[in-house]
Amino acid sequence: MSNRTDFVAGFILGGLLGTALALLFAPRPGEETREQLLESAEEARDRARERADEVLKKVRSAAEEMSQRGRSKFDESATKLREAMERGREVFEERTRGVHGRSEERPEG
Repeated sequence: MSNRTDFVAGFILGGLLGTALALLFAPRPGEETREQLLESAEEARDRARERADEVLKKVRSAAEEMSQRGRSKFDESATKLREAMERGREVFEERTRGVHGRSEERPEG
């Protein structure tokens, strides 16, 4: 995405620079040239804002998607951990019962 963004930014900047130079060297009165430059600057500002909004929407969308994936992985890991802990508790209880049961069966002596 960086290459595309760089290209678009360079394209816009080149267009603005070309427009400004063309207007400066065109045989027009100063007032008309200033108005034309102002209009071009406003158009460029509007295009830049639109592009920034598009990029912001894409970034937000990607961030939301990554957040959802992260939550899903976290929930999955938490479930596996709970299951492992429960299984460990069960095994511990089984072995503890087995040890206590064997010690009770042994005759003292």
